[in-house]
Formats: sequence, C-alpha cells, structure tokens
Amino acid sequence: MGIEKLAAEATKDITQLAAGTIKDIWSVMDAAAEKPAPSQYLGAKGMRAIQGVTDQAQKIAGAATQAAN
Repeated sequence: MGIEKLAAEATKDITQLAAGTIKDIWSVMDAAAEKPAPSQYLGAKGMRAIQGVTDQAQKIAGAATQAAN
C-alpha cells in the first residue's frame, strides 16, 4: 500500500470521526435545549432539595446567622 493511499484513508477516517463527534455533541445539545427547565415543573422546595438544601439545613443556617448577630 502506497503512502498516498494511507494518507488519503487517514484523512477520510479523521473526517468521519470528526463528523460523528459533532453529530453526537449536537444531538446532546439539541435534547438539552428541548428539555424544560426544572423551574417549569418543580417548586422552590423541590429545587432546594435537589441542590441539597433541605428545610432542616435552612433552619440550622438561619439559627447560626442569628447567633452570629
């Protein structure tokens, strides 16, 4: 196999890999854009729970803030 043929095949393979990667990335971005934001279907309490901020944690933080003042 000649060097020219290897170079041509390598270029073709790289192009196909790049095109496939771009399609995969675009697909993920497109799906994320169509998905509704959490604020559209969750209340404030639900979003805080997902973020790891529970009612108990808020009470503790409020008590610590009041004690500091």
